[in-house]
Amino acid sequence: MVRRPARLLPGRSPKADRRTGRQGDAAREGVGLASPRAGHRRGRAPGLNELLDNVEKPGGIFFTPQFQGAGTEAHKAETVSTASHSALRELAKQVLLFRPLAPKVVLLYEANPVFASPPEWRVGEAFEKVPFIASFDSFLNESSAMADLILPDHSPLESWLDQAPESGTTLSVASVAAPAVRPLYNTRAMPDVLIDVARRLGSDVSPALPWKSYEEMLRSSFEQKKERSAQGAPASSADSWKKVLEQGGWWGPKEENGGERIAPLSRPPLRLAEPEFDVPAKDFPFHLLPFASQTVLDGSLAHLPWMQELPEVLSTAMWGSWVEINPKTAERLSIRQGDLVEVRSQHGAVRAPALLSPGIAPDVIAMPVGQGHENFTRYASTRGANPIALLAPLTEPETGSLAWAATRVGVLRVGRGKLNLFAGGLSRFPHEREQR
Repeated sequence: MVRRPARLLPGRSPKADRRTGRQGDAAREGVGLASPRAGHRRGRAPGLNELLDNVEKPGGIFFTPQFQGAGTEAHKAETVSTASHSALRELAKQVLLFRPLAPKVVLLYEANPVFASPPEWRVGEAFEKVPFIASFDSFLNESSAMADLILPDHSPLESWLDQAPESGTTLSVASVAAPAVRPLYNTRAMPDVLIDVARRLGSDVSPALPWKSYEEMLRSSFEQKKERSAQGAPASSADSWKKVLEQGGWWGPKEENGGERIAPLSRPPLRLAEPEFDVPAKDFPFHLLPFASQTVLDGSLAHLPWMQELPEVLSTAMWGSWVEINPKTAERLSIRQGDLVEVRSQHGAVRAPALLSPGIAPDVIAMPVGQGHENFTRYASTRGANPIALLAPLTEPETGSLAWAATRVGVLRVGRGKLNLFAGGLSRFPHEREQR
């Protein structure tokens, strides 16, 4: 996820601000990059309900009234209009062209854009030209290795955690959890670092973050919703905060209609359009389908050996990448289970062992995303292949997201490979192969 670092909303967590994709007034010379893993309002479920006109209706989806923390009336947040991939591409373009508004500072938080972007965007080359990069990652990866300063964040069990859901209830809801253990090492929470830096900068930045710590910031935010005791008397500040921590958050009463509800977007219906691809089918006959790994996700968990050891649910593959191909297509190309194949697009080529899958269409080649790191601890580095290296540098015009399915590829057997399967894989079910 990419966005310019907002003048953080008073009473709003930097982490929650990242997760909900909101920002305040943009700074001109800095940019923050954070993980896109959290669900976005434009996810599949909200999108389908909007398509069926089931938003804010019984049986459909309700957007949660937004939790109003300290000072949010004075600093309204604005929804980010551009998706992360379009913003990342524009960031790299500005830096490489030495434009006046190109960021002078980049902050990385749970993000690895060098690994996760098509090579033609030249994100790594752009990072080399940024004057100052700071990373809050706990492990070195392709992006944090280019940082000038690394400030490891706490682990989740050592951190204050908070979240305000965007959909799923008609009540205003916010959750919070205190650290379960003390920090084992000399780490520091990312929000505490930002608060301290804001205080040191002074001027217009310090008043936007007037707290001394992240805990004080959260407490100030939740105290805006003073709970009353059973007798109707106002609860003290300490009692109110204690009750919030005991019950794991705050939620408004059923009869409350307060809070700022996110209104559904009003726009004309989308027209059915023919799919567009980077090259004609005669040159590259297969559709490339990269998908998030169920074990290492987008690659952010690839450094964990127990996740590498965990077999993938359907194929039971472990410790590497594979290329899923239909059995009849593989037979036509003289490819057998475990053969090393080269998948080539107009933009690059990768090699991985073949996995025959009866559940995939004959004209589709699928690869899991998450492997193929060049620099991400000894368990993930130089292991497997990264299919993002094959992707066309195209974005979807409606959302600005990377056009994952717009790339065509060719496949060629190059020799024998090594496919690590826990339980024999799909070859244990020959009748499924015959049905295809």
